[in-house]
Amino acid sequence: MIFAADTEECSLLVFPDALTASVYCDAVDVEASLWRFWDDEGTPLMPAFLVPNERHLFTTTTGVYSLVPVNEGHYEFLWDALRHIRQVIGEMPFTDVRAVRDYLVMQCGGQVSPA
Repeated sequence: MIFAADTEECSLLVFPDALTASVYCDAVDVEASLWRFWDDEGTPLMPAFLVPNERHLFTTTTGVYSLVPVNEGHYEFLWDALRHIRQVIGEMPFTDVRAVRDYLVMQCGGQVSPA
């Protein structure tokens, strides 16, 4: 499962897998940091571009990316990012922020935030 936050709309979308997330979240917008991603435990993921976006005079060719674990730098875990989320868009049980929090607590063995 992949969680993706639309940073402009403050929405959290829930996808069954990384491929579905990458099809929905446009590579141009991902490159512009309009999307942030986490795995099913709330650990941050970052895009790794396999084919870069190409900008031409009047058009843009959309690239291809995959989601990989963050190795360095400071990235927020999903638990902490939830305070910015206004709505959750997903299938049951992921219909609101509380449901996502409850899920993360179960995934992390009862800990509210990763150690």
